[in-house]
Amino acid sequence: IVLSWILNTVSKELFNGIVYSTDAFTVWTELKERFNKVNESWNFSLHREIACSTQGNLTISAYYSKLKQLWDEYDSSVTLPSCGCQTAKAYLEHDQQQKLFQFLMGLNDSYGNIRSQILLMSPLPTLGQAYSLINQEES
Repeated sequence: IVLSWILNTVSKELFNGIVYSTDAFTVWTELKERFNKVNESWNFSLHREIACSTQGNLTISAYYSKLKQLWDEYDSSVTLPSCGCQTAKAYLEHDQQQKLFQFLMGLNDSYGNIRSQILLMSPLPTLGQAYSLINQEES
């Protein structure tokens, strides 16, 4: 059933190279090997775009939305820990902190005071809370 689904889903060009395969695992492994490098290049480009993002002429809302879209795209391409263990919790907290830092780093210098105030908070606010504080400052 899975092999049939794969054969009916892939493009014509890919189909011709896998049509004679006898099991889904072999096809899946072959396709993964073929396209894994492309995914890593895409991940790298996306990560670079995130790292280089700045507010520029954007409003706070538009800048945050731009970063959120990039983060969501990146997160959809990586496997995050899904267990309820402490390691997974620590990883997710670290990930959120990195996103907060990226958001704050890309802000225009005119938000330097509120950025400093946020970084002095203990514990640090969530990304959503920081966005809300900065958005109020813009208004």
